[in-house]
Amino acid sequence: MDVEPGGEDSAAGFDERRFRHALGRFATGVVVISTGSGDTLHAMTANAFMSGSLKPPLIVVSVGTRALMHERLMRATSFGVSVLSNEQEPHSRHFAGELQSCFAPRFAAVDGMPDVALLEHALARFAARVVDRHPCGDHTLFVGEVRLFSLGEQAPLVFFGGRYASVAHPVG
Repeated sequence: MDVEPGGEDSAAGFDERRFRHALGRFATGVVVISTGSGDTLHAMTANAFMSGSLKPPLIVVSVGTRALMHERLMRATSFGVSVLSNEQEPHSRHFAGELQSCFAPRFAAVDGMPDVALLEHALARFAARVVDRHPCGDHTLFVGEVRLFSLGEQAPLVFFGGRYASVAHPVG
């Protein structure tokens, strides 16, 4: 295995494009992060999402500092994460900036959390209260304590090597 130079000592030889390509070798799910509701609703596609803790129930999203969502989350007290099913690729493309013609995504309000709306029919949905923010290079990690969640049974939408894919429907 060839290893590329990395880190501060080899900054001159660091190839950001190849680094991004290498990161793309990690298959991820696809989520839509949302904050606000009604006329203030803003949503974006991301694949930088993870569980943070079971006790307390924490989730983490990583958002680039130049994204409009970053500005919104810096002021927000809550946010939502909708995990997309393999039937929701148009949602992913839409919220990544590729507006889909004749496409009207539907969000559902979250009881008791007026600034959170979640995509209908998502594979899993989380409504969280922002509990921490951590700078991380050109991104910020937003930590949310999960207040409500729901779980569906569809197969997930997957992103690998710059392309969408799906996996067989999980058993059990």
